[in-house]
Amino acid sequence: MPRQLLASGYLRVRWTACALAIPVSALAFGACATQNAALTEAPPAAEKHRSYPAKLPPQAGADGLSAQDAQIPTPAEKPRVDIDPALQAASAILDGALTSSGQRLSAWWTPLSEQPHYSELLDPERKIEYTLSTGSVGAGELLNAREFQHDGAHHSVIDRHRGRGTHYATGAMIELILDAARQVDERVAGPKLRVGNMSLRRGGSMRWSRSHTSGRDADLAFYCKDKKTGERVLAPDLLRFDATGQAIGHPNIEFDTERNWELVQALLSHPTVDIQWLFISNPLKDILLHYARSQNADADLIARASKVLHQPTDALPHDDHLHLRITCPEQDRLEGCLDYGPRWEWVDWHYDALRARSLAIAAAFESPDASTRQSALDLLERIRSPYAPVLALSQARREPSDAVRLRALEVATNIPTESGAAVVEALKFVGQSDFNLDEKAYAYRLLRRAVDPFSLDPLKDIITASDVSPAEQRLAADALAHYMDPELVPFLLTQLQTQPAGVAEKLAVLLRRITNHSEDVDWSLLGMQSDSKEREAALSRWQDWWQANQARPREEWLAEGFSTQGLASAQGQPLDLEAVDALIAMLGSAPDHIAYNANLELKRITGRWAPLEAWDNARLQKYWARWWKWWQANHPKDLLASR
Repeated sequence: MPRQLLASGYLRVRWTACALAIPVSALAFGACATQNAALTEAPPAAEKHRSYPAKLPPQAGADGLSAQDAQIPTPAEKPRVDIDPALQAASAILDGALTSSGQRLSAWWTPLSEQPHYSELLDPERKIEYTLSTGSVGAGELLNAREFQHDGAHHSVIDRHRGRGTHYATGAMIELILDAARQVDERVAGPKLRVGNMSLRRGGSMRWSRSHTSGRDADLAFYCKDKKTGERVLAPDLLRFDATGQAIGHPNIEFDTERNWELVQALLSHPTVDIQWLFISNPLKDILLHYARSQNADADLIARASKVLHQPTDALPHDDHLHLRITCPEQDRLEGCLDYGPRWEWVDWHYDALRARSLAIAAAFESPDASTRQSALDLLERIRSPYAPVLALSQARREPSDAVRLRALEVATNIPTESGAAVVEALKFVGQSDFNLDEKAYAYRLLRRAVDPFSLDPLKDIITASDVSPAEQRLAADALAHYMDPELVPFLLTQLQTQPAGVAEKLAVLLRRITNHSEDVDWSLLGMQSDSKEREAALSRWQDWWQANQARPREEWLAEGFSTQGLASAQGQPLDLEAVDALIAMLGSAPDHIAYNANLELKRITGRWAPLEAWDNARLQKYWARWWKWWQANHPKDLLASR
């Protein structure tokens, strides 16, 4: 079986001397790497606390450490072991298991950066002295904020913003703006850069914006010129510009394309601060990119700008300012600063540093005190470590405390799975007979949300195994819920012939979602103990449908299903914005499988996020309807262009 192959294909390398068991991309090492010895050494007693408390969100169960908990024995020196051949073999076995969003296996055995001892990291009185952005840009905080001066050599805060108290940010943000404004002035002399809202002194929500809560957002006015003379003039405020670069309501002012491109170039070229977004209206983005190409600007820089310059889909078009958003600096990310959105390939997303910090926290799993182990799990969840799922699942497999094991399983499923290593650990967990079904349900939930192709065959094996209970087979069937693969149809039809009602019901959900078709069969009533004629008739109808449609692409199945709800589409043409109203209506009235696919199509058409399973159809419909109404009102030209 695949699970047996998994077990035999991995190396179990345990930090025996270091008293730390960590899966290394679902492997564990048999030797303690010498560069990690610092993780097991207690911090010097004379080390001073930092001067400002880390104001992180409270987490249930995060108790303080006792004096004994902070001390662990120093391990004896272990002989060096050459594990390169084993690592190469493991890499070959597991390379296909890792999803594209995760880190490659090699990331787990590169040298670790030095980290504080876990006793310091878990100390409830731990203090931080530097500027710290925590949480997301929409629900975050700003600690030890740095004040942005109202006036400087190359910038000034817009007059009407000065009394708002929104001129605070992280040190990285302020450094970036000052450097960029200076660079623009040096290359193309002119008036100062005008700056609007940044963040409040302690971050958090403010009345003028839904973001700007964590010190990583700033509103920058566009540079301006006098339309008649060409003279560069100081922007009096956040002025709106139309598609030609003309200031709306200010006939004598126009968009200063040259300096605004220099600003974009300076921001994207900064050596130490990375950009997540530069929100701007599409017409102004086009003006900037056209100018950059006409000036033979660096091709890589233009490619970056074409991605980062972006008109938001859930806010005003940003034709009156450039909304700058930076990524989390490394030290902030390690304390719980969160980046959402695309992962630009040129940005360091701090995976290596997070790995080192996560392993330092996970060293606490060797503490004999259950509350310490639970506090480590709480912290891994709080910083949203991408390694938390695999570390938590590995701990759950060996955790003696039922309460801490449950917490480990919660952490594993509460954080999105970014690598196949967590999928492997989940498969190993469900493959162990010493865990009850309630505990295994967490691992199956992780597998369902991961939608990793590597788990497909193991899940199918569990569903067909003769030694697995129907209750667990039902969990495995449910874990397949988001695999929209037409190649699964023959397997599903075969299993519907023999599976009991509970399992058949879950498999039938997937069958209907894949095909966007239903034969109006209630499989929860057609278990293998039910009337065989009813079952045979239902299967016969499905088999007939499959014979008639298996050669057609899934896009045609989707279109046919949507047509039953009155939505017609051109043959072979994907749905576009014109279908949005009809798709939103389906969320409230159509059968579940059609509503499910309508949500997927809305996500594809709009590029907007929406959950697959966290909300019911009524909430999904309300969410999409509210957003669509707003979008049509604020993007009429985009709507017309689609028609």
